[in-house]
Amino acid sequence: MRIGIITQWYDPEGGSAVLPGIISRSLVALGHEVHVLTGFPNYPSGRLSPGYRIRPYRFEKMNGVSVHRVPLVPSHDRSAVRRAANYLSFAASAAARLDLLRKVDVWLVYSSPATVALPAMMARWLHGRPYVILMEDLWPDTLAESDYVRPGRRTDLIIRLLNRFCDSAHRNASSVAVIAPGMADILNSRGVPRDKLSVVYNWVDERVFRPRTPDPQMAASLGLQGFVVMYAGSMGNLQGLDVAVDALEYLADIPDLTLVFAGSGVEERRLRESAARYAPGRVVFLGQQPIERMVELMPLADVQLISLRDQPFLRSIMPSKVQSTLACGRPIVAALAGDAARLVDESGAGFVAPPGDPYALADAIRRMYELGAEKREELGRSGRQFYLERLSERVGSVALARHLEKAVRDHVPSDR
Repeated sequence: MRIGIITQWYDPEGGSAVLPGIISRSLVALGHEVHVLTGFPNYPSGRLSPGYRIRPYRFEKMNGVSVHRVPLVPSHDRSAVRRAANYLSFAASAAARLDLLRKVDVWLVYSSPATVALPAMMARWLHGRPYVILMEDLWPDTLAESDYVRPGRRTDLIIRLLNRFCDSAHRNASSVAVIAPGMADILNSRGVPRDKLSVVYNWVDERVFRPRTPDPQMAASLGLQGFVVMYAGSMGNLQGLDVAVDALEYLADIPDLTLVFAGSGVEERRLRESAARYAPGRVVFLGQQPIERMVELMPLADVQLISLRDQPFLRSIMPSKVQSTLACGRPIVAALAGDAARLVDESGAGFVAPPGDPYALADAIRRMYELGAEKREELGRSGRQFYLERLSERVGSVALARHLEKAVRDHVPSDR
């Protein structure tokens, strides 16, 4: 097939923005011709990546994928106005490229943010091209729960309009794939037919995220000795990482325990201040790390920490850190609820504690400590096997391709 992928985020952008590139390359590996309609890279800094400047159009060939870039307003700060300009400018620019929209058999919408569906809806209405939505976030829930909007009549109007837009996008899609079972339940309750919904878990770049042998020299250079609990990833408000620092109060009898944060985010400064005040000498901050360095750091820890706050909409999402940790074969302690908690528990890779409960998290860490190194490595191997059987590229890419093939097969084309 000639598959088009509409995504606001694409290589060389980092963090969660790497997923569209992973999906695109996987579909190319299955033998499909893939075209990506995207913006100019500016995530996560909000500044254009080196070598790029805003132009009306730019074409690139990247790892076998044809990449078509259209202009947008670069931004990724806390301004609601600038963030809205960022989302809406891409949606409008992409929808305006009618010449690109008619060139593929089917579109895959990487739905984050929800406005990305607009070009696919245009392609269906004007050129008879079907589309499949891959939902990474629940909208407008994600917006309503964020710090970018304030309660009021204007916000209520925006939420209502987004609800109508999302309903229309789902209604006209050939199918809707979601990355966690709870998302399917919520969409079904909002009127999306159950037979239109399916779960397709995200996978990771398996060339990068794989089991690795720890480097003792690296561990020594970073001062990582004793029993190490590591959080590797974004340090934002939704991660609820205070619970990890607070848990150290209940682990004073394990003197060689070190909590390590590898990454950065808006909460890093506050966590540093909290650690210095309440757990001096027991918390190490390694700062922002490139992905290649991050996967080298992960085996230096005895256990990986995954954490999310317990908010209703977070119970129905699947943080990519779950898949990346399982793929690397590392044991897990998790402060999670909902779908992510169930997946960690089902994988057999570690122990789960309720979010925001430092005593319960401390108990999970203590259980992991008392297991010993050999048993912990067994947990990691169990998680790796679970990833390969249920969450891997082989499983996910084939499932997505089947959705796209069915959309082409079932769609009644209009005049082109």
